[in-house]
Amino acid sequence: MTMSLPLSLHPSLADVPGLDETVDEVLELHAEHTRLRVRIVAAEDEFIRKIAQARRAGKVDWKALVTAYDQVRAWSKVNGLGSFVDRWEAHIQYDRNTLARFASSMPTSPDGTSWTGNTGWEGLGTKGYPQRGMHVAFVLFGNSNAPVHIGFTEQFRNRLKSLAKAGLTWESWLAQLCDARQDALEVRRELVKKYGEPNIAARPTREDPA
Repeated sequence: MTMSLPLSLHPSLADVPGLDETVDEVLELHAEHTRLRVRIVAAEDEFIRKIAQARRAGKVDWKALVTAYDQVRAWSKVNGLGSFVDRWEAHIQYDRNTLARFASSMPTSPDGTSWTGNTGWEGLGTKGYPQRGMHVAFVLFGNSNAPVHIGFTEQFRNRLKSLAKAGLTWESWLAQLCDARQDALEVRRELVKKYGEPNIAARPTREDPA
């Protein structure tokens, strides 16, 4: 290697003993650093890819995703490689605020897959139910635990609010966490098989789609 152009503009630097060798070393280290940066990004991307794969397989929950996000962010700060968000969201389409919101409202069942509540709309409260963006299939139960509505949504609170506004009443509810809309549709069919068709007489006259 040779000296870079700025040094060549100063002929007197050519007389500095051993400077050529030092410049060659610096240039080689910069080239090595560039190669290392590429390897670091590739390794981090593989970490994110494997986390996303585990999420799709149901092996990690929202709290684990928050931990993984924080780890990649910490690596990014240490190695000075800049923003990692685009690389994260290329595999997992949730930012940290959304992940944290989901983690704080994880399913309450022992197996971590569903929520239940012994309340109608008025007693729903502000937490302990699926958050906006969580795909779920759900059942609303009336008297004697008979279903009055079985549906699917990713806007659970808003969906129940619209049903209550349309005149539907219920005594308790169950919501099953799903991976995506298609999964929620399939789980809804399974819930219909399990609990039976909803009581048509209990439905409001005007009802929004499931």
